[in-house]
Amino acid sequence: MFKHILEFSQGIGLMDVIDIGIIATFFYMSLVWFEKARARFILIGIIILGSIYVIARFLGLYLTTMVLQAFFAIFLIIIVVIFQDELRHIFERIAIWGIGSKRQRKFLFSQDIEILSNALANLSRKEIGALVVIKGSDPLERHIEGGIPLDGMLSQILLESIFDPHAPSHDGAVVVDMGRITKFGCYLPLSMNIKEIGHLGTRHAAALGLAERSDALCILVSEEQGTISVAEGEKIGQISDVTKLNAILEDFYRQRFPKEKRINLFGFLTNNYVEKIIAVILACGLWLVFGHRQEIVRRDFVIPVEYRNLASDMIISEPKPKEVNISLNGSEREFNLVDSKALKLSLDMVNAKEGESDFLLTKDLIRYPASLSLINMEPNKISLKVYKMIYLNVPVKLETKGSSSNGVTIKGMKVEPKELTIIIPSTNKSNKITIATEAVDLKNINKTTTLFPKLITPPDVRFPNDKYPEVKVTIEAVKKEAGN
Repeated sequence: MFKHILEFSQGIGLMDVIDIGIIATFFYMSLVWFEKARARFILIGIIILGSIYVIARFLGLYLTTMVLQAFFAIFLIIIVVIFQDELRHIFERIAIWGIGSKRQRKFLFSQDIEILSNALANLSRKEIGALVVIKGSDPLERHIEGGIPLDGMLSQILLESIFDPHAPSHDGAVVVDMGRITKFGCYLPLSMNIKEIGHLGTRHAAALGLAERSDALCILVSEEQGTISVAEGEKIGQISDVTKLNAILEDFYRQRFPKEKRINLFGFLTNNYVEKIIAVILACGLWLVFGHRQEIVRRDFVIPVEYRNLASDMIISEPKPKEVNISLNGSEREFNLVDSKALKLSLDMVNAKEGESDFLLTKDLIRYPASLSLINMEPNKISLKVYKMIYLNVPVKLETKGSSSNGVTIKGMKVEPKELTIIIPSTNKSNKITIATEAVDLKNINKTTTLFPKLITPPDVRFPNDKYPEVKVTIEAVKKEAGN
């Protein structure tokens, strides 16, 4: 047994440890997210279905395996539909971390706490309705509708004037961000949590609705009773006095602007340790199933040949090899990461000379992963005929067939342009090259007609910029006079 463990440990490299670590991190984040998203029962259901699927495959239950396999094929779509808001929130947080939008501007939040407490307490005594949103780290733009930008310094007078019953914006919410009022008169999404809202009013539903969708702290004053309530996360509750409000605000600001703390390794390991252990076990299990395969296999590929850096005035004569056969050696795990469409042989023609030459094919000309080894290539040498191209002006010959119908006389035929510039190999005999049009049937011509026939070109003839030219043919025809 010790021998098998030793052989197993020797097969684990640094990249494998990193691989397992990344997948374990994904598993851990998913487990924590499922728990925070109140989706624990969904997670349990997925685990049960996954276990049934494994057992069905082991026992050969064809119908059960096919049905569950089809379910897991659309599983990601189901997750996106069910948890679209939560997933959007996750991506927003990732974007925040990526662009470093946590503004670490230090300010005296104790002053903000005093202003907010005094203003809300004063509004409560006067029984004036108010709704104040204190922004956290999450962006609020997609949750808030309407609103008037202000960007004014937070003050008690300004807050009370905004919520004055005679002001047109007193029914909306005020957004406070780092000591400034950024918007007022805003409309917030309503919560559907009947258990928390109960028989409370619209202002309470709006406060809880935004708190459920972000990390903002929402404080409101009831217009009917003058009570102060606080919504945070998925909870909303009434507070008894201003002292409690001060404590809530201080705790919110301290969480938002924490002091720099030293990393506590023990705390990091013990925090959510059950989820971390499960994540590591799942990642190791996946690695054992899909990653730990040391069998060396050989696979054959037919890969294309690309000719690069060929001078613009040179051409490779046909037929030229377009594919080669190669054999690669490596572990099955490495082959699973190979994109066969990316395999190609790239032959540099920068030093190609006019005439016939042999080119030796070596492994450094092939793009393949360094973890695999090339053991065979056929052919290992190709012969190419390279010619220099010359520019030549040749006339365009109009081909016709048949004759004009009775009663019609062809007075003239004109081709525009009369000659074309072509590019041909220097070995071609230029005096024998002609560019002709497809045959024009004259019996269908009964009046002056303009045509654009196709051109018939010999092999190895190219046009400048590889642009196929257009030739215009005008046939002038008149009807014969009676008696002629």
